[in-house]
Parts: sequence; structure tokens; C-alpha cells
Amino acid sequence: MGKVNEGVPVIYCGALELHGDLFFASLEFHDLVETLPVIHNYALTYALDLCTDENGRVSPLYLATERRKQQPQYADDFAGLVQQGIYVSPAKPATGSVPTVVRQYASRVDEYLHPGRKIDSVLSWEPNPNKRKPNTLASIFPLHGYMKVVAVGARFLFYVYNPPKELPIKRFIRLGKFNTKAEVRFFPCSEIVLSGGVQTTTHPVNVNDVDTLVPLNLTMMRPCALATVAQLGEGQSVQVVHQNPWDFAKSITSYLPIKPAYCSRVGEKKDAKNSDRGGKTQTKRRSRR
Repeated sequence: MGKVNEGVPVIYCGALELHGDLFFASLEFHDLVETLPVIHNYALTYALDLCTDENGRVSPLYLATERRKQQPQYADDFAGLVQQGIYVSPAKPATGSVPTVVRQYASRVDEYLHPGRKIDSVLSWEPNPNKRKPNTLASIFPLHGYMKVVAVGARFLFYVYNPPKELPIKRFIRLGKFNTKAEVRFFPCSEIVLSGGVQTTTHPVNVNDVDTLVPLNLTMMRPCALATVAQLGEGQSVQVVHQNPWDFAKSITSYLPIKPAYCSRVGEKKDAKNSDRGGKTQTKRRSRR
């Protein structure tokens, strides 16, 4: 590691390269579903197997068939990482643009192939069987449309704050709805210095993970928006310099928030909403006439 100021975190650069087409629903226009060329940091954290629960299971699984029972709890899943100061930033394209491909799909869901399952119980999200209606069953209708995916070979950059010691230098992960294979390599940043004055970021920032942030350009993604360009307050950013993972003769300079933390702003909003001047929780109920 080269030049590092005191009080700034250790930051590694992550180089990600797709070995298949990446698809997840970012935007939907009638029968076209588009994948935006940015990878959310929450999904990337799960994919890197950095989340563990009290039983030691890596990256808790949330099955679509049990969606009502297994809702992701981001604040709880990332609590251990916040205590250790570990943080993964969103991933942006390594170049100005990424290759994309439009695919056509025409298929039906495969739940109807399972023997012993009745039509009225397939893909019905109504918990009470007596209230299920035939027109709510998605399995009896064909699916048809187009999806714009990020093509194989696309390259992305992201950063890991205070990476754990057991983090491998090179590994393979799975991303998106198709479990696309991706190669990930990590490199230490040669220069990390505190940036003085108000600074504009050059890397996507999760608006829920940075306290002092003025978003200048928002990209709406689930579960929370990402600011592709944002303004950080004085003394709240660091300048990071590292080699280009695909061309060591060139270097990359990025301006990042100094201490991002998962769901930091969400917790503040909840505390401010649920507490009054006396520190007691107050609830407002609309009176019925």
C-alpha cells in the first residue's frame, strides 16, 4: 500500500467481469424489461458472501416461493459488517458504456410441471385458499416480451472498505436473476488521502448509506436509489488512486465518501419519526367518526 493518511479506511478496488449475460429488472416499459448498467451494492454484498447470521450461514437465501415469510432485512443482515467497518460500494462500468443485448422470451413458468400440484395453488400470493380467484393465477397465462441485458464480457469497478483478511484476491460469484457467473479480482489502492473542501463523487453512492450527501443525479433501483453523481461535504470524501485492473500502465482516480455505512440514514429517519422531545414513542391515529 502506498500513501495513506491517518483516519482514512483501507480501500481495495474490485474488478468484475461478466462471463454471461446479466439480467435484473431495473426498468419496465410495457413488454420490455431493461437492465441498467450498474450493480447495486446490496446485491453485490450478498454475492460476495460477506453476510453471516448467528448460525454461521453465509449470505441468507430468500426464496421467491416463500416471499411472504423471507423478506430481506438489510439492516439486520449488514449489522455485523457495520460493526467491523466493512462496506461494499455499488459497481459502475469500467468504461463509458457497456455492451447490451436485447433478448426475446416466450415461455411459461415451470411450476405447473410439478406433479400433485393443483392449478389453483400455483403462484397465488393469497395466503387464504378460499379467497383465491382464477384471474389471479399467473401460471395459466403465457409470458412474452423482451429484455435488455448487459452482455457477456462487460466490466465493472467497485470498492471494498476495510476488507476482511480472508477475502480472496480472485474468486467467482453469481449475479442477477439468471445467476450469471462473474469473475472478481481485488487490488489494493496505492493512494488514499483525505480530500479537502466540498467534493463531487465520481462513483455511484447509495443515498441510504451516506449521511452528508447531496444527490445530483439519481438512478432509481430497488431497494433504494443510487446517486451516480453526488456532492459530499467538507472533509467527508477521500481521493483514491489505483492502477487500472485491465491496463496497469494507466491509473484511475476516484472520489468516494470517507465512511459509508449500510442503512445509516434509514436508522436516523426511523429514530426521528418514532421519538418526540421526551424520547417516548408516539403514534398518531386518525379518529373515526
